[in-house]
Amino acid sequence: MKKLKILVLDSNPIIYFGLKAIFKNSIVFEISSYLDNKDLLIESITEEKIDFIISEINLNGSSALEILKILKKNKIEIPVVIFTSISNENKSIKLLKAGASGFLTKDLKKKTIRHLLQEIAFSTYTLSELNKFTRLKNRFNFDYNTEKINSLSKREHQVLKLFFKGKRNIEISRSLKINQKTVNTYITRIMKKLEVNSKTDLFILARSHIRQPY
Repeated sequence: MKKLKILVLDSNPIIYFGLKAIFKNSIVFEISSYLDNKDLLIESITEEKIDFIISEINLNGSSALEILKILKKNKIEIPVVIFTSISNENKSIKLLKAGASGFLTKDLKKKTIRHLLQEIAFSTYTLSELNKFTRLKNRFNFDYNTEKINSLSKREHQVLKLFFKGKRNIEISRSLKINQKTVNTYITRIMKKLEVNSKTDLFILARSHIRQPY
C-alpha cells in the first residue's frame, strides 16, 4: 500500500524539515509538501493527492480555523492535525469542534508524535500495515474508555453531553437547574473518572464515544 502523503502548513519551514526527518523511515507516512498560508491549499491537495494535513494554529495571513472552513466548503474530507507550541485549551476545543482530528504540541517526543499520528491514520484509513499489537491496543483503549464512560452517573452523563455540545458552565447550570459551582464539581469529577488531564482531552474522548446509546 502507498504511503499517506502529508501536507505541512506552518509559517516556519523549519517545522516542515523537522517533520520530514521524523518520518524519514516511516512505512506509513510521507511528508510530501509544505505551505505557509491557505493560497494554494486546494491546488496542493489535488495535485499532490494529499491524505493528511498537519497545521499550525496561526499561518501567514490565515489560520488553521480558516483551513478547516475551506476544506468543509470544498467538501474535502482529510484529517487535519493541529501541531502547535501554543497552549490554549479554549482555542484547541474550538478547532476540534470545527473538524480537526487531533491536537499535538511541538514539545512532544518524536516517538509520541509518530504514534499519535499513526493512531489517527488507523482510525481514518484502517491501515492494514499497522501491526496486530497496535490494533489490539486501539481496541482495548476504546473498550476501556467505553467502560469508564458507562461508569458515570446519570447526572454526569447529562453534564458531559452538554459540555460536548459546547455549552458553557453557566448554560449547563441553567439547563440542569444547578449552580455553576456544582457544574465545576461535576466537570472535575468526570475528568477524574475518565482519567483525562484537560478539557481538550475530555472533548476528544467524548467525541469518540458520545454517540453511543448510554
